[in-house]
Amino acid sequence: MSDLGVSATPALSGGPAVLAGKEEAVIYVGATSVSLLIGVRGKGDVFEAVDYLDRPLPVARDIFRTGSITRGTKEQATLILRDYLATTQEYGIPLERVRLFNTNILSEAHNHEIFLNRLQMTTGLTARLIDDGDMTRLIYQIALRLLKGQPTLRDAKTFVTHIGPGNTRALFFDRGKLSGYSNYRLGIFRAREAVATPDGDGADHLTHHLEEHIRGVVDHLAQDFSDVTIQCHVAIGAEIQSAAPQIGQVRQGAYVVLEQDLERYTKKVARLTPDALVRELHVHYSGGEGMVAALQTNLALARRFGDEQVWVPGGDFQRELVMDLMTGSPLANTFQEEVVQAATDIGVKYKTDRKHAQHVAAMAQQLFRELQPMHALDTKYELVLRVAAILHEVGMFISPREHHKHSLYVLLNTEIFGLSSSERMMVALLARYHRRYNPDASHPHFSDLTREQRLVIFKLAALLRIADALDRSHAQRIRTIQLRPEAGRLVIVTPGVEDTTVEQLAINSKCDLFREIYGYEIILTKF
Repeated sequence: MSDLGVSATPALSGGPAVLAGKEEAVIYVGATSVSLLIGVRGKGDVFEAVDYLDRPLPVARDIFRTGSITRGTKEQATLILRDYLATTQEYGIPLERVRLFNTNILSEAHNHEIFLNRLQMTTGLTARLIDDGDMTRLIYQIALRLLKGQPTLRDAKTFVTHIGPGNTRALFFDRGKLSGYSNYRLGIFRAREAVATPDGDGADHLTHHLEEHIRGVVDHLAQDFSDVTIQCHVAIGAEIQSAAPQIGQVRQGAYVVLEQDLERYTKKVARLTPDALVRELHVHYSGGEGMVAALQTNLALARRFGDEQVWVPGGDFQRELVMDLMTGSPLANTFQEEVVQAATDIGVKYKTDRKHAQHVAAMAQQLFRELQPMHALDTKYELVLRVAAILHEVGMFISPREHHKHSLYVLLNTEIFGLSSSERMMVALLARYHRRYNPDASHPHFSDLTREQRLVIFKLAALLRIADALDRSHAQRIRTIQLRPEAGRLVIVTPGVEDTTVEQLAINSKCDLFREIYGYEIILTKF
């Protein structure tokens, strides 16, 4: 991966924007190691990495073997973080320009809150736990960069898989556009620890056990994508990217690995001792622990889909991931549109009124942007609001009666591509509160939110209700609006619409929440 030419937009919230020419740092506690990336912003908002460190830490092994982070790992993490902070001090980087992220699999540890608290006490930093939605976005960005650099992949029907420590993600691109996504509970360390035996089996037994464990999920994945034609297969992941230079042919920054060579190399690696594996692939011991399971899983996928060859990105997976945590990506807007499209596809599945959903989403987006001085919410909530607007009526699929409650249930149990679990919860609650009853601390799920999260729901639900009321007839009569805040009221101008009686009545019945939160009455007028 190149360290140059990367957008400097922050990818995940967790720290303030950094001024040009000022060093900043990101520490990432990953599945098998802890990484430190130090960089500086140059001319033209170009980001340049100036230092990168990586030290082993067996987080994934602990979680999938014992269910907790062990005391030894906690102590080791503390020492690494202290050393990394000393390094940032040598660069003259103040603490407010250092961010701390943690792998999404950490949430599966019984004592993850204790571990995060220990990291925060050691560093004085807020330990940000990225979740499945964040990781999906990061994998998407890596995949799309590869597709953009490889016309063969970009112009084809390309299947992308990422075998992570705990989960497998599959993305299907049709000529560079995402058109399918799934997430499965099959991962390198989840599989490895599931087949481990106390006395230890030989290489042949380990390979056999892994094949048996992997087969079910691989078959499920193949069934989910049985209705598409796959022309190219891309495999992403720390382990496969470490091995690819040993077995593949380089092609414009990527490696093309033949299925037969992957099979031969997998058998070879399965027979190596831990020391020999470290020497062979130049990885640390904790990173090498999952190598056999990773290669075996990628091989099983290649076989199941009949791939003669697999494409693998060049470069260090962990470093590229940390770079994205540090800098963001020029693909951010593209990703948001993919999320919106994924939400639209869910709406189609539940037979929602697509025109109404898209119209409400557009109105909600305009309200969010133009009323930003009032609600003062971070721009990331704009996407949450748009998705909620698109999906606010999915509960109609079950029953029109109290469909808002059905929408809550459906969305709580539906994965939405690119959204974190907390964002999906917000989408579900906004659908729940797009009509009738206001949020209440006694309501299930809403009661689980923090005070700050509840306030976000209040603010966004008020906007969603107004957007929905503006299309009360589901006929998109009001095509455009102009907002004109005045003393004590918000005037919404509806050019070209003479009679807005229906919409005004709908607003009057639903604007109580807006009035309570923002202090404005809402008046519709044609001029």
